[in-house]
Amino acid sequence: MKKTLTNQYMFLVRGAACDSGDLSPEQMQAQMREVYAWIGDLTKKGVMTAAQPLTREGKMLSGKNGSVISDGIAAESKEAVGGFFIVNAPTMDEAVSIARTSPAFNHGVRLEVRQLASLDCD
Repeated sequence: MKKTLTNQYMFLVRGAACDSGDLSPEQMQAQMREVYAWIGDLTKKGVMTAAQPLTREGKMLSGKNGSVISDGIAAESKEAVGGFFIVNAPTMDEAVSIARTSPAFNHGVRLEVRQLASLDCD
């Protein structure tokens, strides 16, 4: 199996959730408008190819054949992944530059930038 790097990067969203109860409905809407505008702009430019939030519920499987099942990382944990974005960028530095334009940083979010790779089973 051969791993080939791509020109796509995933931004894993960690940190504050907009539905944590700390914001009024108006503040949540304003925050989401900012983020949706950012997504829309990058999508129109052909930079962003995917953006999805994740639900708070999940299961963590481990052990032989996934025999150990737990509730996973608590959604309240700062390590929980709340969503992701996939962007096209020629380098990690460019992907980081794109990530830095996210308005989500104004609301306590952290973005982890990871390069995607494809697996060739030849």
